[in-house]
Amino acid sequence: MPMFAYQALSRTGEELAGKMQADNTNAVAQALRTEGLRVLDIKEKKQAGFLGQENFSDWLATQRSVSTDGLIFFYRQMAFMLRAGLPLAECLKLSGNQVANPRLNLALRTLHRDIERGHSLSSALRKHPDVFSEMAINLVVAGESTGELDVIMERLAVHLEKRSQLRKQMLNAMIYPIVVVLAAIGVAIFMVVSIIPKFATFLQGQGKPLPASTQMLIDGAQAIRVHGLTIIGVLIVVLMAIFVLYRTNDGRKGIDRLLLYMPIFGNFIITGSMAQMNWALSILLRSGVTVFDGLKITADLISNRVFSDRLKAASELVMAGRDLSSSIHEPAMPALVTQMVAIGEKTGSLDRVLQELGTYYQGLMEIAIKRLTAMIEPAMILIIGGMVGFVYYAFFQALFALAG
Repeated sequence: MPMFAYQALSRTGEELAGKMQADNTNAVAQALRTEGLRVLDIKEKKQAGFLGQENFSDWLATQRSVSTDGLIFFYRQMAFMLRAGLPLAECLKLSGNQVANPRLNLALRTLHRDIERGHSLSSALRKHPDVFSEMAINLVVAGESTGELDVIMERLAVHLEKRSQLRKQMLNAMIYPIVVVLAAIGVAIFMVVSIIPKFATFLQGQGKPLPASTQMLIDGAQAIRVHGLTIIGVLIVVLMAIFVLYRTNDGRKGIDRLLLYMPIFGNFIITGSMAQMNWALSILLRSGVTVFDGLKITADLISNRVFSDRLKAASELVMAGRDLSSSIHEPAMPALVTQMVAIGEKTGSLDRVLQELGTYYQGLMEIAIKRLTAMIEPAMILIIGGMVGFVYYAFFQALFALAG
């Protein structure tokens, strides 16, 4: 049985403090009122353990992270059991027995204990901000008020699945070009360090003037060998400066805005942000979360600071009485979004319009990823082939000059 520390006032106005064992805070408060005391504060005392946890294994679990797939499995399982009519505490206990991730398992055991002590699920979830997002907590609050926790759990699972799909698609699209770029850099270094110097020594030893292409190749390789470390050092300093600048609020917003106007990649970022923004907002509004809270929660989900700051500002404008479509207006945001949001507000179907927008932009994202992958492959082949081809061209030009 847990221990609680309390503060209370006696009938004479004297402030009292003490400790009491009980099942939950409600039981402590009831016991104090029975004694004629006025309750001021009740807090559960943490039991002695290892660094705030009951044992070393639980502390070690807090150092682990929870994967998106693990959360999706948990939400799906909860939705199924709640629809089947099982009590919430039993659902959490059964889920805890099925979860392999130590951090999520610890969170579910704590949730089960809090529910049995009389806490609401939303208040129990707030104790684990590193596991459950603000969006999940607010949706659960809405589900508790409407009695549709099973529906909320299903929506959370769908949201995380779509978000995970977008992230995986973007990562898969970037893996191939990164590998090819690294291969191109490796080929270039090998030619500059090993091939071209031998090539240059042989040709210059012939004592004849070299063609312009050959001389340019030799001079370029020589410059890279001489100033290579300086070039690398400058690149490192520039990257560190960009990293430091990105850590500041204004710097990150400036860089994020610059990225939005980059060819190809800018459209890629905009499409992904719109898919995530509209889908998240639709789920929040359908679940009963207010537009004000929905905008603030969605702003924290979007990584691009331009759109994130716009949504935070829009929440204040909506609170002041402005309509949503004009509040979220941003030059980098597609006009289709604001126009469709305006239609949704007029027709009273904003949540459905946002859902359709999210689905539409997710489809665009998938098409953009396929096009990007299709464009990058021939581009990388042309770059590497051009490098090697120029070396061959310069070499044969020199041989023809020597033979001529």
